[in-house]
Amino acid sequence: MSTAIYCRISSDPRGTELGVDRQEQDCRKLAETLGWNNIRVFVDNDTSAFSGKRRPQYEEMLNAIEAGDIQGLVAWHSDRLHRSPIELERFIELVDKQRVEIRTVTSGTLDLSTSAGRMVARILGSVARQESEHSSERRKRANDQRAAAGEWVATKTPFGFTSDGLHVESEAQAIRSATAEILAGGTLRGVARQWNAAGHRTRTTGQEWGGTTVRRVLLNPRHAGMVVHRGDVVGRGQWEPIVDRDDQLAVEAILSDPARRNNVSFERKYQGTQVYRCGVCGKRVQVHRAGERVSYACLDRHVRRNQGALDDYISAIVVGHLSSQRVEVSSRPDTSAMSTRRDGLRVRLDELAALFASGVIDASQLARGTGDLRAELEKVERQIAEARQVSPLDGESDLTAAWERLSPDARGKVIDALMTVTIQRAPRGQKRFLPEFIDVEWK
Repeated sequence: MSTAIYCRISSDPRGTELGVDRQEQDCRKLAETLGWNNIRVFVDNDTSAFSGKRRPQYEEMLNAIEAGDIQGLVAWHSDRLHRSPIELERFIELVDKQRVEIRTVTSGTLDLSTSAGRMVARILGSVARQESEHSSERRKRANDQRAAAGEWVATKTPFGFTSDGLHVESEAQAIRSATAEILAGGTLRGVARQWNAAGHRTRTTGQEWGGTTVRRVLLNPRHAGMVVHRGDVVGRGQWEPIVDRDDQLAVEAILSDPARRNNVSFERKYQGTQVYRCGVCGKRVQVHRAGERVSYACLDRHVRRNQGALDDYISAIVVGHLSSQRVEVSSRPDTSAMSTRRDGLRVRLDELAALFASGVIDASQLARGTGDLRAELEKVERQIAEARQVSPLDGESDLTAAWERLSPDARGKVIDALMTVTIQRAPRGQKRFLPEFIDVEWK
């Protein structure tokens, strides 16, 4: 007899599949006792029968039954099979039509060829669904209480943490470094490259990182010690944060800034790309390659300069300027007053919402008050973001070595922030690099 074994476990966050392995062993023993052979095993791991998610192996098994390829079906319990009354009715109709015999390890025989057997199946299905819904209600109430107490609540363990809210130090350090990188003008794609090179992978799929998935991690309030419950930040948690909350909000403001979309969206390989300007038309130059030679050139062919010579010249100017201008400053700006102001504005927004809900103010008053407060809140958050941004050279004792360690993209951002570099036309036929035809204007 061609036999199907169906196994399912609703939660397997670590991917161990121990539950379905035990189910399969028990089902195989039962099939052997019954003398059923020619076994095909169908497994849906980490898939609830009541979640509404598609169960691909279950669907494949039904297709095999409909094709007449299965005459016997073994499951550990009837609740491993059915997720809803509608699904159960489809199952009953199909196995009755194909005359499939059903046995379970723990709930006996399911005879769907008789009205009594179908009644038993429907009762068992209703009981299983009620137990699942009741269990879900209990979990939700428990999570509500834990969130209100500031305890760790996370249905999926986020990158940087263990399942109980402790740090995975290598991942936590990656998040801290990435936060500092963005505050210093770095890019999400640059961070993704660093994480991939270090061997980090996404928690949900185990895939390499991209800009979008890095962004999601850096903006997760849990990393700053905030409780997130049902999609909302509801207070401060009791666990140790990975990053400072103000730093995270500053990163959020940077990544949400519309002006960021108009900036260079690629990672520079040479510091002057889209930074240095043509002295004739004023456009930013690009890199031009001719065999082994690399140069900066205007797209309209007005000017061209050797890339290496020009970069060395500008780098020396930048390092010399920064060395002469250095003053001892705190590397962590004090934003406490701005943070207090921001928190106060948020409280006032909540108060306005409460007044509207109780009928004290009408919709037009709510809209006016909310508009003013949100405008002020956005202004304060921008100020915090600007204050938290740091130079990638802050705290470095050897500026020359620090400058050389920076990526070309980071150097380009520093140059663009400090000065305007303009390449003037040199005399025709002049191949040697001449600094006098490079203009530097400090901003």
